[in-house]
Amino acid sequence: MIEITLILLPFTILKETLKIFKEYGKQSLEAFAIWVGKEENTTFEIKDVWIPTQFNTTFSYYVPDIDVHNINVELNKKKYSAIAQLHTHPDNAFHSCIDDNYSILTLPGSFSIVVPDFGNISIKNNFNDMIVYRLIDKKWVIHSISKVNKLFKVIK
Repeated sequence: MIEITLILLPFTILKETLKIFKEYGKQSLEAFAIWVGKEENTTFEIKDVWIPTQFNTTFSYYVPDIDVHNINVELNKKKYSAIAQLHTHPDNAFHSCIDDNYSILTLPGSFSIVVPDFGNISIKNNFNDMIVYRLIDKKWVIHSISKVNKLFKVIK
């Protein structure tokens, strides 16, 4: 997955993800999601957003181990890969030490996207309001907005 140079993200999936995040946010809860799809050569097409079983607080979320296992089982059944994990923060977007050390996605080249304000951001801004990290050499490396906007293409 580290060789991916283009990620196709349907607008409907971006919209659905933010809608779910906002629903959790109405209760002042962080939320977690995974974007899954198929890789072909250096392009990855996101096919769906998955919302696993999770336990949420204002400042954290937890996905039980059995549900992480079930995610992997479903990925194998559908012949999908997970490209990005996303979660909200109540205020500013940043990667905490918990995000660094307890990520669900651990494959090199995976993305971790943090959405501020419980997802209450403008969908028109695409990734401009989010913070995007990529797992490179076992470390989460922040990507510039310009790099992210070149890599992720929102499609209809």
